[in-house]
Amino acid sequence: MMERENLENLFEKVETIAHGPHAELLNKLVDLLYERVEEPEYFSPEDMAAIEEGMQASLSGDRSQFIPWEDLKKELDL
Repeated sequence: MMERENLENLFEKVETIAHGPHAELLNKLVDLLYERVEEPEYFSPEDMAAIEEGMQASLSGDRSQFIPWEDLKKELDL
């Protein structure tokens, strides 16, 4: 469980994002996590490390580990 001070900080960040250009993405992510709240180990430690790595890369502007959506659709035959 998150400490009160950290929770308030999180609320401030969420409110800022919710009023910005990534509001819809935030909503989808929150819905995804909320739907899985009953599953105790939805993300493995490896998953969490990969998510963190991707977030850091994205925030730094490094897009080298990402592939375009069109390329992924072709790869997965979507």
